[in-house]
Amino acid sequence: MSTQNPDELTRYEQDTWDRCASKYVDGFGALVGESIPSLLDAAGVTSGARVLDIGSGPGLVAAAAQQRGADAMGIDFAESMVREARRRYPNIEFHHGNAESLPFENEAFDAVVSNFVLHHMARPDVVLREARRVLRDGRRVAFTVWSERSKLEGFGLFLSAIEEHAYLRELPHGPLFGVADFDVLGDLLRAAGFRDTSVSDLDVTWHIRSIDTFIEAFCAWAGMEAYPQAAREAIEQSVRQRAAALAPDGILKLPNPAILLTGIK
Repeated sequence: MSTQNPDELTRYEQDTWDRCASKYVDGFGALVGESIPSLLDAAGVTSGARVLDIGSGPGLVAAAAQQRGADAMGIDFAESMVREARRRYPNIEFHHGNAESLPFENEAFDAVVSNFVLHHMARPDVVLREARRVLRDGRRVAFTVWSERSKLEGFGLFLSAIEEHAYLRELPHGPLFGVADFDVLGDLLRAAGFRDTSVSDLDVTWHIRSIDTFIEAFCAWAGMEAYPQAAREAIEQSVRQRAAALAPDGILKLPNPAILLTGIK
């Protein structure tokens, strides 16, 4: 669990995702998109539902909810992500704001969802309480977080190359990053006031069709510009060699499992 000052961590995460916005969909879209149907199903998102996507990034979850006929909107603390979402989906409402203090009235939504965001939040307990506040009675929340790092083969392809050729600088993280204990996660939901909680494994496989966009996205996420050029070149070469060995047909399929958290207000 992180002991970093929460306000400093929030600023760090904002800076990280601001620089990732333009590369996010091409680099990470196929990965995070794998979980969206399960996330929306778990929250009971159907036609006519008013849905809030916390940490909406470039808008993929909100767009998928809208495709189901829902009235979807998103909120993100990274301004560049909000701009990217508005550019991609101009008919969806996206807000710039902090999930620790949602700018919405009590009981404003039929469902609240969040895809791979909670573990980046400096105060996940506060985010969960805010999600409950804006949710209508009897309705559901659904959140995804990544499983423990040792199981994340997609992330491991890049991070292992960094560890081999340089050193692993501080990367985007939060108090829940890498926490895969179901009891801990369930306790957080219950402490926030949710009932009928559920914590379950979610199979996610990263289908990587372009190693170029994979590398570009990870370099932005990890802040690779801070590394010496020789180290960056060695890391990229290592990633390409490992990818070629793992996918002789050119398409990488790497397990990157997740955890699905749900609860009812």
